[in-house]
Amino acid sequence: MQQTELADTPTDGIPGANMPDLDADAGYGGTATAEPESAAADIAGQGGTDAASKAGTATRQIPNTFVQIKDIRGVTRARALRLQDGDLIVSIDGKPFHEDIETFLDILFENEDEAGLLLTVFRNGVLFNIITKGPLGATLEYAKPERAELARKALEKFTIESKDNIVLFEVLRDMDRACRIIDTRLSPLAYLAPPVWVVYNKLWEVLVALVMIYVSTLAVHWALFLIASVLLSLYFKRAHLVLRRSFSLVRGYHMWMVIAARSELEVQKICRQIDEKSTFEMDLVGPVEPEEKPKKRRRRQK
Repeated sequence: MQQTELADTPTDGIPGANMPDLDADAGYGGTATAEPESAAADIAGQGGTDAASKAGTATRQIPNTFVQIKDIRGVTRARALRLQDGDLIVSIDGKPFHEDIETFLDILFENEDEAGLLLTVFRNGVLFNIITKGPLGATLEYAKPERAELARKALEKFTIESKDNIVLFEVLRDMDRACRIIDTRLSPLAYLAPPVWVVYNKLWEVLVALVMIYVSTLAVHWALFLIASVLLSLYFKRAHLVLRRSFSLVRGYHMWMVIAARSELEVQKICRQIDEKSTFEMDLVGPVEPEEKPKKRRRRQK
């Protein structure tokens, strides 16, 4: 059985431009093909006959497995959300999802909620949430029984918050595993007091440019200074997220994860679970535990 997502052309979500800005209603396209493996076929046989062989059957329950990402290609929403091959989608909007791939694709395509869909992802024994507003653009399959069982047990202990209480965070990381977490919400400081916002986010190059603009326009005429100030406020209101991403990339960071969570503390805990060597600019989870150096063996004396 194969199911194919229709391609949609991405206009947002490219790293350094406006990557996973899910407030913008843009698609991250691509073609996804559902190709269940032999283990998936066995599971399907246990859960019932193939939906393709039953005309008029809209959904099929597959209680022993979850949908799994098999492959991500091209510029797609899955890539923008930093999903990986082998990630399991275990719930949609807080409800465990055990239906077939066709139903999963239909839910993504037909979603009309402006807030998007809250997907819970299982990766390396860790559960975290993402938000999507359309098809992922990835090849899908069914997870093998042993992985599905691990995900099911983890989900039983996992609390999924309402979308109203969740914020979208982007995690950028450098080669030394130092992480920079970006809250994608618009801060009022960005347009009410751009210089203060720039200093808070340590965008020193932008601060120099701001000061030069303010000084030069004020030297010409106070009215020009006011016009420039208004235009700069409008610019920072629209480009606050792009500025923070872009200058992070310039400083050697790369996009690592996109996480929907209640707070930065929760994001740091998830990152530390996935990579125990992760460090943070504003550390809220404590220092990394040092590795024990192996004891040197003494040479035996003859």
